[in-house]
Amino acid sequence: MPDQRFAYVPVHDLRSGRCTGVEVVPRLHHDTVAVAARDRGWDARRIAELDAGTAVSAVASARSWGAAVPVQVDVAADTVLHARGRLRAMLGGSSDPVAPLLEVGPPIAAAAPAEHLVPALAELRRWGFRIGLDGAGRAFGPEVVAAVRAVVEVSRAVGAPVAATGVRDAARLTGLFAIGIAFAQGPLLGGRRAAPEADPATRAELLGLLSAMPQPAAHRTAAVRPVPGRPGPGHPAPERGGTPEPAATPVTVPAGPPVRGLAVPAVTLPDDAVGDTAREALRARPDSAGIVLVDRAHRPVGYLDRSRVLLQLAGRFGHALWAEKPAAELADPPRTVDERTPLHRAMEIGLSGDPARGYDDLVVVAPDGTCRGVVPVAELWRRAILPPAASGRRPVPVPQAARTA
Repeated sequence: MPDQRFAYVPVHDLRSGRCTGVEVVPRLHHDTVAVAARDRGWDARRIAELDAGTAVSAVASARSWGAAVPVQVDVAADTVLHARGRLRAMLGGSSDPVAPLLEVGPPIAAAAPAEHLVPALAELRRWGFRIGLDGAGRAFGPEVVAAVRAVVEVSRAVGAPVAATGVRDAARLTGLFAIGIAFAQGPLLGGRRAAPEADPATRAELLGLLSAMPQPAAHRTAAVRPVPGRPGPGHPAPERGGTPEPAATPVTVPAGPPVRGLAVPAVTLPDDAVGDTAREALRARPDSAGIVLVDRAHRPVGYLDRSRVLLQLAGRFGHALWAEKPAAELADPPRTVDERTPLHRAMEIGLSGDPARGYDDLVVVAPDGTCRGVVPVAELWRRAILPPAASGRRPVPVPQAARTA
């Protein structure tokens, strides 16, 4: 049964207009952990236990609605340090194969030194959680344009998309899109809702608003390349007769952002799941192109394409044959790509290999081999054929708060 302490805020992808998840938040201010623990004299560990329990309840409440959208929830940094073991209760099975996104915010009761926090976050990622940093741009204030742009540029360099909260007006939303922010939430996009679902009208309104905006810049102009037989920079051309040769022109090349910037949450199952479990996971996630099978270390070991698997199960005696057999017997090897791979190289990987698998998702992996998500090949194609962004820049309203997601 849904917990009445919580409300749900839809998060929209500004590139596609789709609702990509919901953030579970306290319905009332006095339900927040910071308020509940105020003036009680609790130490950091006890507050962390309360925060972890509240986060677990929030995710359970969202799942009780039977919604198919990914869930994200706030946790404090001291919770990651002292009570992360309790957060494992959020990790669902086949009923919710997309792990929650933990939005890690400032500590409530005690400092969280980086030398302790970073390994703790790495452990959460190994368990399968998605990680975000909450409030990355909030301290700068809305008037410091350069600071907000810096957050976006740093996030783009490491392949972490940025989400903006509290979006209230259309001018601000188009400004966010213009500087490259990928996700947004706030009153303009539905605000707090009683159920974990987006207003169906929001996507059409969002696409209509953004359709006239140029796409964020995806290319850069490289330095002038020397052309054989022509003088390079700083060397004057020798005098000669006839028509002078044209000067070398700048060459536009892909900027090479890493592919992890396009990754979306993967639907995952353990590698010992059976066929009927895979069928139920595909039914619960109708927008997913497939399932990534992962081992105990969350490394991808197989990929179940939706069409091929459902054809097998729908055939004569298909369900009887495969319902209790390992789903791995239906799986293909995953098409993996390192999260640091440039987009143009990811496109080459997507076009290579068996033509029958040309539309399979690419599975994005970290340097240690763990699954970080998937990139739909259609999204790679969309990026490849987008027209270059307009060269002129227009004044950009700056968000009140930005958050890496």
